[in-house]
Amino acid sequence: MAEQRLPPEIQQAIIEFENIRNMLAKVETELRLTESELLEIDEVIANIKDLPDDVELYKSVGHILIKKDRESLMKELEERKELLQLKQQKYRNQLEQLRKQFSESEKRLRELLAKYGIKSG
Repeated sequence: MAEQRLPPEIQQAIIEFENIRNMLAKVETELRLTESELLEIDEVIANIKDLPDDVELYKSVGHILIKKDRESLMKELEERKELLQLKQQKYRNQLEQLRKQFSESEKRLRELLAKYGIKSG
């Protein structure tokens, strides 16, 4: 049985569709990781605020612990949180754009398949 080749127009539409789907998956993963780290930072900040003033705090850097004062540690955490919030918004914006592109690409692919009389599965 001879293999049927899809028209180049459909092949290109499939490649575009797959590329957008892959980018969507990547950005969704990045957003989940960012949101997870944000939750972790919020938890750490809440825990540090509840500690007595005389408690010694340490920051893990690689395989060592560095003693940090509460103020500088809180400042670092807040700065990291701000950066993550910016990344989170960037990823949400990207997702919105990619979802639109994905929908348009899917529609175009379906139209091409219909044009050539190919049933989509």
